[in-house]
Formats: sequence, structure tokens, C-alpha cells
Amino acid sequence: MKTHWLNMAEKFANLSAREKWLIALCSWVGIILGGYVLLVEPTLKANQSLRQQVTTTEQSNLRLEGEVLAITAKLKKDPDQAINIEYKRLFTESQMLSEQLAKVFEDLISPSQMAKLLEDVLAGTKGLHLVSLESLKAEPIVNGQATENYNGYYVHPVRLELTGNYFAILSYLETLESLPVNYYWRNFSYQVEDYPQAKLVLEVYTLGTRQEFIGG
Repeated sequence: MKTHWLNMAEKFANLSAREKWLIALCSWVGIILGGYVLLVEPTLKANQSLRQQVTTTEQSNLRLEGEVLAITAKLKKDPDQAINIEYKRLFTESQMLSEQLAKVFEDLISPSQMAKLLEDVLAGTKGLHLVSLESLKAEPIVNGQATENYNGYYVHPVRLELTGNYFAILSYLETLESLPVNYYWRNFSYQVEDYPQAKLVLEVYTLGTRQEFIGG
């Protein structure tokens, strides 16, 4: 094994400066891709799955609420045992869905704390420079429900842009993932601009019951 490594070292020493640079570049690309596969990709996939689950539950809940209102109107006009039974069933199912959504929200960071959390973790990570931190417009979690009467949940996104070397950025992302509060990742972009400096653009979001401004 030692002889093998000595031979490899000798071959590397005999390479031209350009060949050595290309090998080093490929090594860095491998490290960056490895970090993406191990940390970022699984997080994004898990967040997308949970977002879909919450959206589906919210859609079902809105549908049930509509049916409950319709049956309530029927009961007022013409009380009927069959309608009353259906009303109780729908009301119970709607309550169960509301409880499921409430459990998802238990550990979620509040919209008003989201931007401050990102900034606080950034301040505690060496080698990073904040370019911008912007709260984006809140949007209903169910597409097409942006009406005055909408009383469902809202997505509150924050867009973060920062620069730093690979290991500083990786440390920042790992710290965010280890926090005891929950939030979701939506978009992730990592680009090496002037090696070893790179730019990270990250969009994360939390959920809220009001269309409030996060701040930041």
C-alpha cells in the first residue's frame, strides 16, 4: 500500500501545473457534490414531501368546511336525520384534519422569528458575508385561494444571499439543520464565483395562519 501511494505521489509530481490544477479542481467539485448529496438534496426532498402533505390536508379541510356549511344551510331549511348524520360525520372529519395540521405547526418557527434566526446563525459562523436577507410576499399554501374570505394557512418565505468559502457555507447549513425549531427549504443555489469564494442563495419558509409580514 505504501509503495502504491509513493508511486501515485511521484506521478502527481511529474504532472504539469495545468494538470495539477485540473485534478485539484475536480477534487473540489467532488467535495461540493458530496456535500449537496449528503445534506441539501435529502432536506429539499423531505421538505417537498411534507409541503405536499400539508397542502393536501389543507385542501381536504377546506373542502370539508365547504360541505359542512352547505349541509348546515340544508338543516336550517329542512331538518332531516340523514342530513344530520352526514353533518356530524363531516364535522368530525374536519376536526381531525385540523388537529393533524395543528401538530405540524407545533414545532414550526413563527414567521416573525424566521429572518432573525437566519441572521443570528450567520453572525455565529466565521468566514461568511451577508449580501441580502429579504422577506418575500406571503402566499396561501393552497394555490388559487388568495381571496378575502380565505382563512387557511400561509407560506412565509425568506430569501438569503451570502458569500464565503465552501466549508464556512457547509458549517452554516449544518447549524441551521441542527436547530431545535422547524422550517422548510424551498430553493437552493450554490455557485463558485472567485475560488475559493462562493455564493449561496437559499430560500426557506415557515407557515402561519395570517398574511403577516415577517420582517427583515
